[in-house]
Amino acid sequence: MPTPLFVKSILNASAIAALLALLSLPTGCDTAPAPAPSFLRIDTIAVDSTSFDSTGSVSHAIRYAWVYANDNLLGVFWLPTVVPVLDTGDVDITVFGGISENGIATQAGRYPFYAPWQAKVNLNTMDTSLVFPRVRYPKGFIAPINQTFDQSQLNGMSLAIVQGGGFYSILLNASEAYEGQGCLQLYLPQGDQDMILETSSLPVPTGKAGYFIEMDYRNNCDFLLGLRAAGSNQAASLIGVRPRAEYNKLYVNITNLVDQLSGVSEAVHLFIRVPQDTSIADQRVYIDNLKLVY
Repeated sequence: MPTPLFVKSILNASAIAALLALLSLPTGCDTAPAPAPSFLRIDTIAVDSTSFDSTGSVSHAIRYAWVYANDNLLGVFWLPTVVPVLDTGDVDITVFGGISENGIATQAGRYPFYAPWQAKVNLNTMDTSLVFPRVRYPKGFIAPINQTFDQSQLNGMSLAIVQGGGFYSILLNASEAYEGQGCLQLYLPQGDQDMILETSSLPVPTGKAGYFIEMDYRNNCDFLLGLRAAGSNQAASLIGVRPRAEYNKLYVNITNLVDQLSGVSEAVHLFIRVPQDTSIADQRVYIDNLKLVY
């Protein structure tokens, strides 16, 4: 799916006002000065859940805002930001949440599974209005695979090591979890060969607007994510993930791969490969809030 163009917003209200003032200085031409704007300040965007049972965790990494005023796109801005708006009075503001696809900052995309925040905001010339957008998974949305790892039994899938050494386990009542009661741990001790952990078959019916995998993770070693068509050896790597000392949110766009594999099967296996790194005595990957959404 195409990646929308984005503009990094680095101007604060005073900088924008100063720039507009310079642009309105006389130039020898008989032109009217530019109208003075109002300003919309957005520090963060939160995520609400309509139902935890269907949407799971609301952990997120929204880094961009698509901002509209009276249905006109003002731009795409890196958060936090201050957005100049030429409209004043009661203005219909719409904000969509944007994410870095596949963990790559330059792959900014409006996340299709977050419904936008909409509100009527009273704006005054040269004043700054602070708003707190809250997007949400749409009403009735259900994540087909939604694993919080808060109990020993998984919902709708199973796991197996299909190649190499190492171990995996669900850690309950563990400090290693991002939130809740538990998380998934992949453990590759020194001397063991590359580890490949694979899920059971996950349904990916054709005709959906997009397919994403969400997860929270932290790790002391590199790992790879990939897909394999169910009932086939046809597989492809998705992305490589570098070590993170603190938990990070990852949105993996699997749409293109699902489309490629759909001719083979309308189900896939997600696999996680931990390559052997002899410089690390105990390689560990922790995963929480694993979702497949479409």
